[in-house]
Amino acid sequence: MLKFLAGAMALLMASAACAADDPQQAALRDEAFQAAQRGMASTAAAALSQLGARFSAGDGDLARAVRARQDLEQHAAQLDRQVMLARAAPDDGQASRVAGLRAEGEAVRRKIEAADSELRRRFPDYAELAKPQPISIADVQKFLLDDEALVLIYAARRDTFVWAATRDGVDWNRAPRSRDAMIAQVKNLRAGLNPRAYALLRSGLRNFDEAQVEGADETGRMAFDRAGAFRLYEELLKPFEALIGSKRRLFTVVNAPFDSLPFAVLPTRPPEGPDADPASLRATHWLIRRQSLVSLPSASSLRALRAARNPRIASEPFRGYGAPVLGGGAPPLADTISVARSGVAASLYRGGAVDRAAISQLAPLPQTEGELKALAVTLGAGPDSLRLGAAATVSAVLADDLAKFRIIAFATHGLLAGELSGLQEPALVFTPPTAPSAQDNGLLTASQAAKLDLAADWVILSACNTAAGDGAPGAEGFSGLARAFFYAGAKSLLVSHWPVRDDVAARLTTRMFASLRADDKLAKAEAHQRSVLELLDDLRDPSLAHPAVWAPFVVVGEGR
Repeated sequence: MLKFLAGAMALLMASAACAADDPQQAALRDEAFQAAQRGMASTAAAALSQLGARFSAGDGDLARAVRARQDLEQHAAQLDRQVMLARAAPDDGQASRVAGLRAEGEAVRRKIEAADSELRRRFPDYAELAKPQPISIADVQKFLLDDEALVLIYAARRDTFVWAATRDGVDWNRAPRSRDAMIAQVKNLRAGLNPRAYALLRSGLRNFDEAQVEGADETGRMAFDRAGAFRLYEELLKPFEALIGSKRRLFTVVNAPFDSLPFAVLPTRPPEGPDADPASLRATHWLIRRQSLVSLPSASSLRALRAARNPRIASEPFRGYGAPVLGGGAPPLADTISVARSGVAASLYRGGAVDRAAISQLAPLPQTEGELKALAVTLGAGPDSLRLGAAATVSAVLADDLAKFRIIAFATHGLLAGELSGLQEPALVFTPPTAPSAQDNGLLTASQAAKLDLAADWVILSACNTAAGDGAPGAEGFSGLARAFFYAGAKSLLVSHWPVRDDVAARLTTRMFASLRADDKLAKAEAHQRSVLELLDDLRDPSLAHPAVWAPFVVVGEGR
């Protein structure tokens, strides 16, 4: 895969003299674009590894089709094992047995391909969730509006490739920086976005020990490396300014490490002044000032979201789950991004089962209660719209008629696929049950989320994480979880990249929803952009100028 991308780009560079609309060059560009999507999909395969098991239960047509495909996969695996055993047998009939088994295996794999085609034909939403298929550049352009652009960024081993498309234009470029180099650069930027980075900017913040913070200057302010962020913008997006710079809405499709960095924090011009000075931070030409931003878990999800027709309209304004009962001793402002790298988190799975005691030791999140209560008030929902503390359980989620709610919020820890031993898909943490079961072990996984029945305009995932505590990119980010909620019926997600200050979380979300309620023609991404800029430009509190405060939330999915 990576060799193909490098080779394809080399061919493009060699044919630079060709016209931009040369059919051969356009075909090469499109082939590489789809190859990058396949590379992204392969790294995401574990995110919904339990999906087939969840969907094969039951008696519906989809369940039967999924079970039939699973049987074929098991048969193919058995034949592969038999081939290995036959090759090891020292007798005259070895060659013929191996040939026969291989032929049978090829026939089974053709049946698997046919089963996949049938699933895509009869159940396209499931196929998009379980195994997204690459989409062509022409199809991307077809689903973009005149004021929209899409950028796909693929970090390969030696180079980083970028494609940009609008409704009537397309371009691509190679940044000669390896994936390891990009990881180091993103880790550096994430270090300046640590929730502790902005705590010194606001006096009187509870449960905060200034001595624990490193990197603060003599004024007590923590710096964000704006020059480093601008260099990343120069490498990834600046080559496409003429094509995408004037569009109101920018979709981004990325793989690690960029899935742990909100693109809102990239300056579009060289920054001036000290990095920790509030006035200089406000004067910075952040990308969020120029465009509203929307993240997509895959390029094909744009087609899936815009081709989907969900005529149901939820009747109730809001349902919120949060502040689960957890007994860990870490302070509420501790960066819960590090939770999956701690000894407690690493022991969540013992003997293949979730350890209830280990979940209970995760740090509590009491500040999320205030965030959810503020949201409920803003949305005109009563106290009975909340499931807090001991009531915030997986069982409560599964028992609720969630199709009734326009906005659903989960304010809790997020755990990443692959971060923990045995955790093969991202999950949300809830109050652990006294008696764990297959349905409720304290974790709502992506495959469980996919089985929910939603008609929500928004699902909010607050205090989730897309990186480890040191800023290293997270396993799969939360694209698997996003795809699961989309499949369940959500139109858009609002996801936080790191724990958010409680007053800021309430203000960002409530102002965004207030704007949408006041103007039904306002696009979701623009409402988010307005709430961010209102916070950033508020002169009453200098701490609000720091990107760690205003940048954690990103819109995922449908930006309109």
